[in-house]
Amino acid sequence: MTRLLRVAAIAIAVAGVVDPAITMSGATRPRLAVVVSVAEPPDLPLPGGARSPAAFAPSALRRGRAGRVRDRLVRSLGAAYEIVPQIASDTAAAIVIGDTYPDEPVRDSLPVATVTIASETGPNVRIVRVETPREVPAATAIHVDVEVEGLAVVGRTTDVTVRIAGLEVGRASHRWRAGRERWRAGFDVVPIGGPPWIVRVETGSRTVAEGEATALDAAADAFVDLRPNAFRVKVYEPRPSWATTFVRRALEADARFQIESVSFSSRGIAARTRDDVPLNDPRIDAFDVLIVGGLDRLSVADVRSLDRYMRERRGAVVLVPDLGIDRWPVRELLPVAPLTERLLERPVKLETTRGVASLEVSELLLLASPTPGLDVVSSVAGSDPSPVIVSMAHGGGRLFLSGAMDAWRFRAAGGGAFDRFWRAAIAGLAMAAPPPIDVSVEPPLLRPGERGELIVRLLEDAAVSASIDGDQAIRLHPELEAGVFRGTFRARRTPGRSTIEVRAAGAERRTASRTLLVQPDVRRVTPDAAPALSMLASSHRGIDVAPDRIADLERFVHGAAASPRSTVVRHPMRSAWWMIPFAVCLSAEWWMRRRRGLR
Repeated sequence: MTRLLRVAAIAIAVAGVVDPAITMSGATRPRLAVVVSVAEPPDLPLPGGARSPAAFAPSALRRGRAGRVRDRLVRSLGAAYEIVPQIASDTAAAIVIGDTYPDEPVRDSLPVATVTIASETGPNVRIVRVETPREVPAATAIHVDVEVEGLAVVGRTTDVTVRIAGLEVGRASHRWRAGRERWRAGFDVVPIGGPPWIVRVETGSRTVAEGEATALDAAADAFVDLRPNAFRVKVYEPRPSWATTFVRRALEADARFQIESVSFSSRGIAARTRDDVPLNDPRIDAFDVLIVGGLDRLSVADVRSLDRYMRERRGAVVLVPDLGIDRWPVRELLPVAPLTERLLERPVKLETTRGVASLEVSELLLLASPTPGLDVVSSVAGSDPSPVIVSMAHGGGRLFLSGAMDAWRFRAAGGGAFDRFWRAAIAGLAMAAPPPIDVSVEPPLLRPGERGELIVRLLEDAAVSASIDGDQAIRLHPELEAGVFRGTFRARRTPGRSTIEVRAAGAERRTASRTLLVQPDVRRVTPDAAPALSMLASSHRGIDVAPDRIADLERFVHGAAASPRSTVVRHPMRSAWWMIPFAVCLSAEWWMRRRRGLR
C-alpha cells in the first residue's frame, strides 16, 4: 500500500511537470443582447421654467412595460443564452424593447428582433415646424411659416396665434378632418418693439379644453434679429435694356436696397454709379445679388465671372432677358431644357407658387419641361403649365431666370405688382446669400446656464477666433467642410442679452457679431418621432412583435442565434486542487511507514 501511495504522489508530480494539454470541443452559450430603449420626454418647460411631472408619465409607463418584457425574456432564454444589456461586437443576436433606436451602433450582419411598446397618447395638437428669417432689414414684415399636426382631433378647431412682445400680431384657424393630419399656415407679421424679436407661435386653447393630452408642445419660439446693413445689389447692363431698367427703378425706390449699376450705351461709353466695380474685380464679392440684362452682349469672360461669383462667393445672379438667349454665351449658365419664346395676343397673369405678386406678360421665354432641382416661381396658367420664372442652385449660390420678358410694360397693373414682385424676389435672394462671416447659434434661444453651439462659416481661408460678452473665449474647431468652424459655450446664468463676436484674419481683417437672448421660459418645437422600431428589425433580418407575442420572438431567437461550436484546449494539471491528493498520498505513505517502524 505504501508503494502504491508513493507511486501516485510521484505520478502527480511528474504530470505537473509535464503539463499535458487536452483538446475538447463542444457547444457554448451564444451571447444575446436584450436592450431596453425608450425615448425620453422632450425638454419642454412650462411657463416659469418648471417641468410638469405629466411630461414624464408616458415615458415612465413605457419603460415599466419594457422592463417587464425584458425580465420575462431573461427567465425564458437565460438557460440557453448569455444575456447582456448592451450590443457588443461578439453579440450573436439582439432584442430591442421600447419605441426608439438604441444608442449603440448595430452592425449590418447582426440579427435583430424588436418588441415595440406603443405610445398610448390621447388627442393632441402639436407644433411641428416654425420657420422665420434669421434677420430682417428695417421696415420689413417678418414672414412666419408654421406647420401643425393634429392627432385624434377630428371635427375640432385649432387657432394658431403669433405673438411678439406679448401682443398678438397674427391668427389663423383650421378644422381637422382626419385622424392624423398636418396643416401649414403662413403669416406676415409686423415686428413690435426693438430688435431682436422673439416670435411665439401658440395653438389656441380650444383643443386643450376639449381633452388634449398635453399642452407642452403647443407653443414654440423663434428668434429674429435686425439686419444691420442694406441689401447690396449691382445691376449690370452690357447694353441698355428696358426690362432691367424698370427692375432697377423698383429697387431704388425701396430704402432696404443699396443699388450700384453700370449701363454701356456704346463701346467704351457707360453710365455708372460711384461705387460700381467690374465683374472681374474681387470687390464684386461685397454685393449680395447681381442683376444682369442685355444678355446677348455678355462676353465669355463676363459669364465666367458670374459663374465664379455664384460658386465661390455663393451669391445670387438674376438674369433678365428681353430676347432669346440660346445662341449666346450666357446659355452656358443654364443647365435646363431648351428655352422657347412665345408671343401672346393678350397679356396673361402668371400663377405663382410662393405667394408673391403675380406678373402680367405677353412675351414669354418658356422652359420646355422642368428639370430636377428647379424651383418654379411663376408659370403659365392652364392644364399644362410651363415654367416662366425659375430659381436653381449654382454651386453654392443661386441662379434666378425671369422669362417674363415684357412684364415691365404692365408694371402699373395689379396695384404695382411688378414692383412688389421684384422687391420680394431680390430681398429673398439677398437674405439667402451668406455674408463673408456667417455666425449662427444652435439653439438660437437659450435658457440660463444652457450649453449652446456656435457655428462660423467663412467664404475665404482665415484664422478665426470668437468670444462671448468680450471676456469668455469660445474655442472653435474646424469641420471637414472647408471654412466651417464649431465651438460650444455656456449661456449666462441670468436672463438677458449677450453678444458673440467673431474675428477672422485673412487677406483683410473682418469681424461679425451675433446677439444672443437668454430667457428662462424658452419654448421649442417638439422633435419629430424617431423612425419606427420595426424598421430596425426589417433591416436586420428580424421580426417585430407586440408584447403579447413573446413566444414568436423566442422561436425566432432560437433559429437566428444557434449555439456555436468551439474547440477548447485545457491543462488539467494546472489546477491548484491537485495539491490536495498529492499531499494526502505523501502524508498517508509517511504515516503507514511510521506505524511499521520504518523511516
